[in-house]
Amino acid sequence: MLIIPITLGPLDTNCYIVQTGENEAVCIDPAAQSERVLLKDIPEKAAQAGLTIKKILLTHGHFDHTGAAEELKKAYDPEPPIIVSRKDDEMMHGSGSEMKSLAFFAPKLAYNECVPDEYYEFDETGTATVTQGDVTFTVIETPGHTAGSVCILCRDENGQNIMFSGDTLFKDSIGRSDGFSGDTQTLYRSLDRLKALDGNYIIYPGHGESTTLDAERRYNPFLADFV
Repeated sequence: MLIIPITLGPLDTNCYIVQTGENEAVCIDPAAQSERVLLKDIPEKAAQAGLTIKKILLTHGHFDHTGAAEELKKAYDPEPPIIVSRKDDEMMHGSGSEMKSLAFFAPKLAYNECVPDEYYEFDETGTATVTQGDVTFTVIETPGHTAGSVCILCRDENGQNIMFSGDTLFKDSIGRSDGFSGDTQTLYRSLDRLKALDGNYIIYPGHGESTTLDAERRYNPFLADFV
């Protein structure tokens, strides 16, 4: 499985192109700089790898993860659907969304609303699935950074577990919980859910360098059981 990371925008947001078949991919969190994304980075790098974006998956509704999604969608025919948790819908478009999405963190950047095409359909365990090509992504609810934050899990052809953690979990740290719909105690419960997953995962976070779940279980002060 080819995973192409691209760091974009004023907050150095990690966007990921994830191969799902011979000539196709999904894009996870296409960041905020729509002109740069549309004209250069994501379509160009996907094309260089012989891939066409078929779906746009969002880990949550903050502007730095969603702002280029609409323009990226328009770069393709047919347009790939934008998919997110319904719980983050109101921070992505409509009245008050510029504040709710934290777009004021980048006042010099044009604010771009994002209207989802689909929503993750969660079961009673807070788990949904999205299939594209040869890959089935398991999407788990991990609220706390925002009410609709998710982590996106999959497995590569070698059986390696992979996690796109958005802003829930970073290397040696976690996402903030003081924005719109964030909640610290809820975030801690979500971290417990991640910690309890079976096995190890390669983690691709929304910001910063990649890590592994085993490393975070051992060294991250928000997950580790220090004696």
